[in-house]
Order: sequence, then C-alpha cells, then structure tokens
Amino acid sequence: MAEGPLARAIRAKLDAALQPTHLQVLDESPRHGGPPGAESHFAVVVVSERFAGLPPLQRHRLVHAALDTELAGPLHALAIVARTPQQWHDG
Repeated sequence: MAEGPLARAIRAKLDAALQPTHLQVLDESPRHGGPPGAESHFAVVVVSERFAGLPPLQRHRLVHAALDTELAGPLHALAIVARTPQQWHDG
C-alpha cells in the first residue's frame, strides 16, 4: 500500500532531523475506526546515533520535536520505538 501524504511527511521530517539508519512508518489508522484514508494514528521505529546516551524520554522528545506541526494537527496518536544502532542490532 502506498504511503499517504502524512506518512510521507513523517518519514521526510524524521529523516531530516535524526538521520536514521533504519526507519519504519506504520499507518495504524484503519485499526482505530476512522474513515477510509484517514491518517491519524501512526507507529514509528527510528534507529539513530542521535539517541546514543539519551534516556527514552529524551529520545521521544526528539521525535516529537521533529513532528511538532503534525502532532498539533492531523496526527492524533504516535507510538514510538527509538533505538540506537547498537540496541537495534543487539535485539
């Protein structure tokens, strides 16, 4: 399934802000009963060196800062997995 405009914006902004080595953007909106095509609920998996030495709350704040416009508007819910490359490879 092709990404919608909000998913593309999320991907572009996280790419620019965090230079991830791995990025998944998952539109979970259909699971939340919205109208077809609604983009309101997302999950992201972000693997970035920018997270090194930061606790989970600080990592989430970096993701939220990159998506502040989207979170103030159409993005209703965002689940975040934020890992360093070492954590990602270690499982």
